[in-house]
Amino acid sequence: MHTKRLLTALLALCLTYGVAAQEMESVAGVDAHSLSLFNAGNWKTLLNYGKEKISAGIDFPLLRMRTGYAAFMLGNYAASLVQYKKVYDADPANSTALYYVYLDNIYLNNTSAARYYAGKLPVETRTKEKIDKFRISGVDGEFSYKMPDDPSRGNATYERIGLSIQGGYKLELQQSGALFAQHLSEPYLLRVVNNRNINNNQKEYYAKLTFSATGELALLAGYHYIYTPYNNLLYNNNLYFGGIQFSSPFVQVKAMAAFGNMTDTSYHQADLTLTLLPLGNTKLYLISRAASGDVFTFSQVAGYRVAKQLWLEGHVTLGHYRNLLENDALYVFNDIDTKQFKAGGGFYLTFAKKGLLSFNYTFDQKLKIGSTSIFFNQHSLNTALSWKF
Repeated sequence: MHTKRLLTALLALCLTYGVAAQEMESVAGVDAHSLSLFNAGNWKTLLNYGKEKISAGIDFPLLRMRTGYAAFMLGNYAASLVQYKKVYDADPANSTALYYVYLDNIYLNNTSAARYYAGKLPVETRTKEKIDKFRISGVDGEFSYKMPDDPSRGNATYERIGLSIQGGYKLELQQSGALFAQHLSEPYLLRVVNNRNINNNQKEYYAKLTFSATGELALLAGYHYIYTPYNNLLYNNNLYFGGIQFSSPFVQVKAMAAFGNMTDTSYHQADLTLTLLPLGNTKLYLISRAASGDVFTFSQVAGYRVAKQLWLEGHVTLGHYRNLLENDALYVFNDIDTKQFKAGGGFYLTFAKKGLLSFNYTFDQKLKIGSTSIFFNQHSLNTALSWKF
């Protein structure tokens, strides 16, 4: 009886040792093969091999880092971020993993996350990469010319200049000043004196603060002031907004809420924005946004890089609206007419590594105020230039 138990125990011990030896041999084999692929620069094969072995349960830091580097070299920065982030979360002292988490977020255009991780980089790395804690991070400006085909609506201009300041590794302040000008003739506006000769010279100030709570979570808050003169009527519009943004390698989700007054009436808006990077980089991006203000609107943006430095983009907005906040309340549409449909497209061109030039055309169909059947169209041309420091 004792002999039988002893044989059973020995058999179990041998099986356990055999399984352990097999696992050790598998890890050693994967380590050797992944290293050979890495040294040969066979990035596509290494990426597929690493993902396959990790899915099979063979998982160790060097394999993930080699797989992440292969994805980085192939331009799939989201896939690279998945691997390096896993290594960094398990070992925050791994400076190589941290550096590539930082770089991947840079290439994914996720500035808030990149700055968050920049603050954790070794001092020598920050010095080498010229990463400053406090700095002016960018300037931008734009000009828009709007051409309605209704004679009672004059051509309009919009001019804006902006400045971005990074206050530490977790805070960024974006500020803008803007001017909007248009001549109107509208007898329906009974409260306006001399309503057939209205010169709307609107002035705006905008500020948005972004706080990077973690590498994945950012908090947003801001204010937009608009001074709108309609001859004898002067409107001081104050809008406040806040939101939360969650970023993962391939997907970004942002929820925003805004409240305040526009043209002497209270206004509230809530919106949800989903940004997708299907290829793991900014070569292709899809931005979907649902907004609920006075009415419900839905907008879709799609962009694709057709050359190394050139992106083409198209956009459409569905819904019948007069008031709408876009781009984190940077753009405020407070029209007297109702937009029935908006669509357009344009391009973005990068230059000198830090410059971005854009041109956009937008078509609007509008319903005239006080009418149920008088429609007119508006064509808008917009150009913008930004520079990052």
